[in-house]
Amino acid sequence: MTISQTETLSIKTPETTHSGYFQQIIASILPQYDQILRSYALFNIAFLSLGFVEFILLIVFFTFLTQSAILAFSLAFVFLTFFSYFILRLYFHAQKPEQLQEIRDKYIRAAKGILQYKEGVSEHNIALASTCSKLSDALVGREYTYFTPPAQFVFLKPYLERLSCWCHWHDVHQMRELLLISAIEENIKLVKGEPTSLDTHAALANSYIMLSVLYADPRKSEGIHDEQWVPNDAFSPELAKKFRITAERAIEEFKIINDFAPDDLWVHAQLAYSYHDLQMPLEEIREYELLLKIHSDDVDTLLRLGILYFQQGMNSKGLCVYEDLKSLDTRKADELIKFYGYKSMQNSINSFVQ
Repeated sequence: MTISQTETLSIKTPETTHSGYFQQIIASILPQYDQILRSYALFNIAFLSLGFVEFILLIVFFTFLTQSAILAFSLAFVFLTFFSYFILRLYFHAQKPEQLQEIRDKYIRAAKGILQYKEGVSEHNIALASTCSKLSDALVGREYTYFTPPAQFVFLKPYLERLSCWCHWHDVHQMRELLLISAIEENIKLVKGEPTSLDTHAALANSYIMLSVLYADPRKSEGIHDEQWVPNDAFSPELAKKFRITAERAIEEFKIINDFAPDDLWVHAQLAYSYHDLQMPLEEIREYELLLKIHSDDVDTLLRLGILYFQQGMNSKGLCVYEDLKSLDTRKADELIKFYGYKSMQNSINSFVQ
């Protein structure tokens, strides 16, 4: 659904000229970011291991300890260990967002230094937004990589990946969110400087789409393997709400572009994709119908529109699309007709379940 920022804009930006320097910054900032996450993991492992050892020793020597006053001191020491752990954990947990923001700010300052960034220069806004997106892309899937087994214990890799994701998913998600919001802020500055430029609105819409992908339910995302474990936090109502808000903002930007360029195929395609993600099939159908008015023999658009017709119970319209598609691509027409009766079948299943 998304397109790259350099594809969206026709302007040659400083980011393309200094891409090698930005890659160096990313390569230097990632170890610093990893160090923060690993330090928290080490803190948790150290305290939990200490508490576990103390508890085991207490059980093993319990009979001996009951015969002296040392038992009270031993219990107090175990209690102090766990109490200290929870207090320090709360402190570090509150401190972590500030550290992540500092990493982001350090990266942005380094990027601005390379660009010789100046407020009000559109090329600099574009380049900075793009570099923030690049670092976010570099973090994709990184939450699975922090615990790796030795070569002789490679069978533990799936379990350690799951543990790594469980420990660090929120941290990676938060860092990517900070970076993508920074990209949006730069593109908003760009729009304020050139409010009637279609390129600037396209760049802002693309930034909103990238953020909405971060919030999207991973079970509905392409490229996610069924066996890849994802924490329950990724399906939270809060993220679903954020996804809807950001996707709606992207749609608003596309509508602005559509007002200036009503026959632009790319705009209608992006609107259709966005409506699909928001589960708004009637609006999605409208965009595909507009696409076909501009490009009537696009077999992929015909196939998608026909499927939507059948899924919404509009069988008559779906069969009309089938006839058109059969004259252009019989294979896709055969693929489409499999969806005939989809709506009635779903209604029958729902009635049976109830």
